[in-house]
Amino acid sequence: MFIRSILVTMLVIFVGPALAQSQKTALTAAKVIASDPQSFVDYFEESGYPARLTEDSVGDPLVEYRVDGEKLSLFFYDCTDNADCQAVQFYSGYRTEGSVDLELLNAWNSDRRFIRAYLTEDDVARIEMDIATSIDGLTHRDFDALVELWTDSIVLFEDHINW
Repeated sequence: MFIRSILVTMLVIFVGPALAQSQKTALTAAKVIASDPQSFVDYFEESGYPARLTEDSVGDPLVEYRVDGEKLSLFFYDCTDNADCQAVQFYSGYRTEGSVDLELLNAWNSDRRFIRAYLTEDDVARIEMDIATSIDGLTHRDFDALVELWTDSIVLFEDHINW
């Protein structure tokens, strides 16, 4: 009986924390980010990225957030009366003063599936990534993967255009 009590105690000591971490991971993965812009702000804040909710030029939600001190934007699309948006777009722009041409951006686009680059009339090189959140939204785990893809792509793009 004494040995059984020791075994149960050891099981609680060693397995308990792992089980608690597993449950925490499952709860985080199950959390959903959807059409509510505040859920994106909360996600960024919880992930250590300062963020604020504002609006774009047509009144749709816009989340501005910072990664390594750089200000980035998350635009909302497919909105009904500036709410219930069904998609978001990661965006970053670079004033290039003519140092980036279409050939360089086409080379970028030919190697990428989810991130696209283009040049505006004002010589701003832009990269964007669209995400459909739909009615049911995205789990935090899925959004984590998308944010990682986006932030890695920013670094690669800046290297690509010699920023």
